[in-house]
Amino acid sequence: MDSSGWLEVLRDAAEHIVARVSQARVRGAGLETRDFKHLLDDAAQGALVDTLTRRGVSAQLISEEGDVLVGAGGPIVIADPVDGTTNLSRGMRPAVTCLSVSEDGTLDGTLVALVSDIYTGETYTAEKGRGALLDGRPIRVAAPRPARASLISMDITKNPKLNRVAPLLDTCRYLRMLGSSATELSLVASGNLDAHLDIRGTLRATDVVAALTILREAGGVYAVDGAHGGDIPLTKTAVMELVAASNTQLLDELLTLTKCP
Repeated sequence: MDSSGWLEVLRDAAEHIVARVSQARVRGAGLETRDFKHLLDDAAQGALVDTLTRRGVSAQLISEEGDVLVGAGGPIVIADPVDGTTNLSRGMRPAVTCLSVSEDGTLDGTLVALVSDIYTGETYTAEKGRGALLDGRPIRVAAPRPARASLISMDITKNPKLNRVAPLLDTCRYLRMLGSSATELSLVASGNLDAHLDIRGTLRATDVVAALTILREAGGVYAVDGAHGGDIPLTKTAVMELVAASNTQLLDELLTLTKCP
């Protein structure tokens, strides 16, 4: 199957994930947050597996919610069926579905990617070498700005590494935290944000592969564990430090500020 065919499969899967999650949100009303999150994640994973099976796809699914061999195996489908589950369980935005396909199980080998907003249906897509789109319209990263004037999102929950974040807080005037790395990276791709950082060392590959592919196709840049354009194996357990930006100058400035290894 070519990249266009895979993109149609991913669109189909995203639609079914949203439908199944919407039903789960009604059923889960009143549950404790942890139980509600499990219900939402299980519903989304089930919808994804069902769609791949119904479409007759042969692939290896690597998902935050569990790996599944579909058909006879083949290309790697990487998924976080719901990124921003905590937001979704509390009725907050953003929350998105993140899906991508890699020919060799690496970020560099990703052929097609999709990030779809569960609330609004807005959908970012990219095919390798063909640019990035938002609801079918081409997108590009923002014009260069210095870190002090840039709109930057970050994640400092659970393991904030405040000693490294402090220089960023002292320098940058416009900081945000949305609770969905895939959304934040997609907003860098579309020019709404200038950069996104997660230097906790706990960010999972499944959370960001689709959005990083979209960012790259929109002209953005990133560093994985301090390495420009660093590649990562696409496994459920792979984690990283990530700094992503609209341009190399801003990326380097942020790496210096946070002293990434």
